[in-house]
Amino acid sequence: MNRKIALILGALITLSVETDSSPTESPVYGQKGASVHLTVEGLQRLQIIRITWKYNNTDIVEHTLDSSPSYYNKNYTEKIQFDSSDFSLLIKKLDETNRGIYTATIKDKDRKDFVKAKYHLHVLEAVAKPIIQMNNLTLDSAEGFCTVSVNCSVRDSWVYYTCNQTQCSQTEPQSWPDVNITVTVDNGNIICTGSNRVSKETQSEPLGHACMNTDGTSESPSSWYIVLILGILCLCLCIGLIYFVRRRNRHTRNSEGELGPDGANTMYMVPPTANRASPPNTPQDNTVYCTVGHPKDLPPGPPPPAHCDDTSIYSQVKK
Repeated sequence: MNRKIALILGALITLSVETDSSPTESPVYGQKGASVHLTVEGLQRLQIIRITWKYNNTDIVEHTLDSSPSYYNKNYTEKIQFDSSDFSLLIKKLDETNRGIYTATIKDKDRKDFVKAKYHLHVLEAVAKPIIQMNNLTLDSAEGFCTVSVNCSVRDSWVYYTCNQTQCSQTEPQSWPDVNITVTVDNGNIICTGSNRVSKETQSEPLGHACMNTDGTSESPSSWYIVLILGILCLCLCIGLIYFVRRRNRHTRNSEGELGPDGANTMYMVPPTANRASPPNTPQDNTVYCTVGHPKDLPPGPPPPAHCDDTSIYSQVKK
């Protein structure tokens, strides 16, 4: 009877020791697209025969000390890298499918299996660049002191603060806890910081931009560039249109006859030179200048026969 009790007590003690020696699950955070390194602490090479890394319940790599090379699960050949010198595991190009439990199990000299390392891997997105929006609340022009409301957002998460030249105070709780967002003021600049367990990003804006905007809105400097470019494009379009209209009008006038100083059409008539001999003292080249009324002064209907009311005849005697 005493022997049975001793065996039971021994089994309980052994179970208690093995349970206490089993490591607790440690959280590990990796950035999506990057790598994470899982280690095994306090492991001596002479104590073990084989080590196996598991992902959830699947063996992904196995290494036996008296044989080489290590055995890799074919589905993880490109995804993991095992270091036989310290028994660590490198997981590459992390994505959502790599989330889960990773354990390192050893077989010792007594052919017993023990869990020597256990990790819960979390894969997180890198933090995006924060976006700052500021609105003017109060402005003391005499003291040069202003208070602004600040909305700092990182992707779908945002937080509200009230800031002046010396400090910032949170006015509303953060919408989502995936990213930790804080707002501070330093040397006249509003600084928004977004961070998680794998990355950190900051953005800053001068406090004076909101203080000088008396209508309570804060415009991004990029909007001024857009307005300027649109204005230049409109100006170029107007200049091109004016040039086109003037050129077309000039072409129309040249095809219909030039306008005289008084707005009337001037017609130059040069009669052909006769092939017969000219008598002495008779001009060979006669030029007649006839000025007629502007077409807009003519009455509707068929045009009247050509005539000259005030005709000036200039005769040039060829010497």
